[in-house]
Amino acid sequence: ILFAACTNEAADKETTATTDTAPSATTSTNAIDGNQQKLDENKKIVTDFLQSLFGAKDSTAIDKYIADNIIQHSPLLHDGKQGFKGDVLPYFKPDMPKTKVDIKHIAADGDKVWTMVRDVAPNGKVFARVDIFKVENGKITEHWSVEQAEPKESSNKNTMF
Repeated sequence: ILFAACTNEAADKETTATTDTAPSATTSTNAIDGNQQKLDENKKIVTDFLQSLFGAKDSTAIDKYIADNIIQHSPLLHDGKQGFKGDVLPYFKPDMPKTKVDIKHIAADGDKVWTMVRDVAPNGKVFARVDIFKVENGKITEHWSVEQAEPKESSNKNTMF
């Protein structure tokens, strides 16, 4: 943040030596750039995880992206990497086609990444799913999830996505 002050010439002449202790604009810019870089890295970890596991059906994505002691806030999923594998992997069938995960929105703040995904179940039913992931040291350490089936009719003209 850069602050500027307006003064008159007489006051400027009376001023004795001062020391500027405020961080420079360059330092602030570097901090912002570093923070944005971390947010972008966290978003990439999450999108790569979603695409690898749910799009490419690559079960090794769990070992690559999920922390051993992941905390699950969804009542349908168990804590821990092994619990997560037990919950998810039985749904993967050898003949399942690879797909592209349809991420409609993604945002990051601090160590959290939010995604909104349009998910089509094998039976053709469409869901809107919002997931929140906590990312620490390159691994997903915590997860929240809510989903809603896309209704046949809407009370408004807006889409869910």
